[in-house]
Amino acid sequence: MILINLLPAEMRKKHGDTNPMVYAIAACYIAAMIPVGTWAWLKYDRMPHAAQVLEEANADLEAKSALAAQVEVLEGQIAEYQSHRDMIVGLLARKIFWARTIDDFANHLGGPGGTPWQGFEVSCTELTILPPTGGTVGRSKDEVVSAGVRGRYKLVGVEADKAGDYVRDFFTGTEAAKFWNANGFINKPELTYRGDTPDWKKNIERVTVEFGLDWTRTKRIASGPVKPAKGGM
Repeated sequence: MILINLLPAEMRKKHGDTNPMVYAIAACYIAAMIPVGTWAWLKYDRMPHAAQVLEEANADLEAKSALAAQVEVLEGQIAEYQSHRDMIVGLLARKIFWARTIDDFANHLGGPGGTPWQGFEVSCTELTILPPTGGTVGRSKDEVVSAGVRGRYKLVGVEADKAGDYVRDFFTGTEAAKFWNANGFINKPELTYRGDTPDWKKNIERVTVEFGLDWTRTKRIASGPVKPAKGGM
């Protein structure tokens, strides 16, 4: 039998066409699956990855925190050592060294600049080094350490009437000597001179003059960071 469709072409049912409702339902399912898929992707992929990254970051933080703690301990030790060093360097800077001064003093007793005293000899019968004292000078607040030298001297000359000249020459030669100027002595050597009484010794035919003197030497220390002293002040 032959079936003939007498409907117009626009009203005829097209074979192979899908109902639009099917597309709508499919689209709804797809739209509903997007959040589910996103949730699944986040939960099973991104969140484990983020947890791993966080764990690695925490481990790295702990390691670096431990290193930072070690650095802080080392910095504290360095600061303590630096403080001790500064204290030691400060003490050295304030220390007055006597070895070279005593050596210069012994040489000076033989005569200023290596030249013998004219007409007399000098000896030191007593010598005392007094404890150092400190203080500041001027607006710069530089510190000055002072130390006293107390001595008793005997001059032995060949002429009785020149005892006063011997004493004068001793003071003049001392003030001009390297011993006096290179070792920080201040004022004049005769500042504490209180006089003397010449004594003629018949048995040796020499005149002797004895007197005591107090001398002061100083060492100036800059108010800034101190440095270890070099040589023998």
